[in-house]
Amino acid sequence: MIMKDRASPGIRKVCDAGLRRLRPGHPVAGKLEERRKQAEAGFGGEERVDGVLAEYRHPGPIRVFADLGLVCGSRFQLDALLLTRSWACLLEVKNISGRSVIRDIPPQLVRITKDGREEALGSPFAQLDSHLMLFRDWLHERNTPIPVYGAVVFAYPSQMVEAAAAPHPILFPNNIPLFLRNLPEHPLLDEHELDGLARQVLAAHSPYVQRPLCTMYPQVSRSDIRTGVICPDCGEMGMRWHDRAWHCRCGCISRSAHIGALHDWFHIFGGELTNEECRRFLGVEDRHAAKRLMKSAGLEVSGSGRWTTYRLKL
Repeated sequence: MIMKDRASPGIRKVCDAGLRRLRPGHPVAGKLEERRKQAEAGFGGEERVDGVLAEYRHPGPIRVFADLGLVCGSRFQLDALLLTRSWACLLEVKNISGRSVIRDIPPQLVRITKDGREEALGSPFAQLDSHLMLFRDWLHERNTPIPVYGAVVFAYPSQMVEAAAAPHPILFPNNIPLFLRNLPEHPLLDEHELDGLARQVLAAHSPYVQRPLCTMYPQVSRSDIRTGVICPDCGEMGMRWHDRAWHCRCGCISRSAHIGALHDWFHIFGGELTNEECRRFLGVEDRHAAKRLMKSAGLEVSGSGRWTTYRLKL
């Protein structure tokens, strides 16, 4: 049973907003293109694993969680968590192009590209060990004495992986069902207790808050960001607000085009939006119109009067 689906990565939204809004030729644009490709690849690999888990049928009840954020002393993010009456299992998912060489001293993964370049990344085994330790502590705090297992999953069988020593199993998605079936089955929880634990996991989930563009890249200034509402039909910047709708030179009329622009603002700048800043970014003169536009976008409101601010709902 799927208890929690995977959300689209926030970094992808930040990159998209930046690529739409940065002035042409800005040096950060190339970095955003690369980060977006990496996020897309990682998300695609995780979705491939999600597909296998959605079709998997365990002999007993099983609860599956994707993209789970928990806190136990420090925050940790699990790609996939599976719970049964007998065990918990963490899957650390990787989608890395080129050849991956996992070393234990020092613990790192070295990615070797087709042209022979090497790039050092964090060891998936070290990351999994950290998550196993933290999740065991999380269970201990809740007096739930079930064993916790783990595996590193490379999303595509075409990926080339080398490991001198493998303290945890290395799997491809089609290996996951057999791996799960071979885990020891000694029920320690009844189904009612399993469901209670699943509810605790969902209640404890803490969504990851993606940093906005301007904190990721301090060299991006407000003057680097193009303002205005983008036409949903032709893609041109600078729709005009009148007669309670957005109008573009191409003839497009929209009542909701500002919503995407406001989301761009939060992905780029973060924090709280004022009425004045909203008017400046959207190109609206009337403060009452700006207030209605922010309200229609479903933003959270705090304060009152001249001290009113708006935030993007998580």
